[in-house]
Amino acid sequence: MTAAGEASAPLTLVLVRHGATAWNEGGRWQGWTDNPLGPAGQQQARTLRGELAGQGFDAAYSSDLVRARQTADLALPGQSIILDARLRELHLGDYEGLTLTQMVAHDAFASWQRDPWAHPVPGGESLGDVAARMQSWLAEVPAGRVIAFSHSIAIRTLMRALLGLALVPQPGYPIPYAERVGHARPVTLRRVGGVWSRPGR
Repeated sequence: MTAAGEASAPLTLVLVRHGATAWNEGGRWQGWTDNPLGPAGQQQARTLRGELAGQGFDAAYSSDLVRARQTADLALPGQSIILDARLRELHLGDYEGLTLTQMVAHDAFASWQRDPWAHPVPGGESLGDVAARMQSWLAEVPAGRVIAFSHSIAIRTLMRALLGLALVPQPGYPIPYAERVGHARPVTLRRVGGVWSRPGR
């Protein structure tokens, strides 16, 4: 099949954010910091296992960060998982480990907020950078039914790129997406005839 044919072949893509970590529970932004799941996150992944039971996947992928890998292993025991660094969270650079209050107080925060899609976090990435690597990964994903364990901002950035979602500034939140993605919660997208949609929306 040609590259164009592969891009238009039917694909059901299930995107899953990792379970919660101690930093999530403490309100600290973690980006590429490699934190493991906390007890609550492990239970979230086990709960997801029951929801996914009986669902077959032609391929399963995960960010190489440990919180995503652990979620994948707990939710899909026995499934072969392909690790890919392109599924990582937004690299938060100087903001890694900060609370939102600390982030807002950073000297470069206001300039980043003016256009986070085009302007990178100091020492990190822009949302556009995340979109580019996520779409690079997606271009290699086979048709069929696929699951990928990733991260909140990364998942919503891919959704924005595929579905054409608007960037909407959120009061009190630095990422301009109205959509929220819960811990260990699946989001299903479908590609039919080269057109992406979110069933039920």
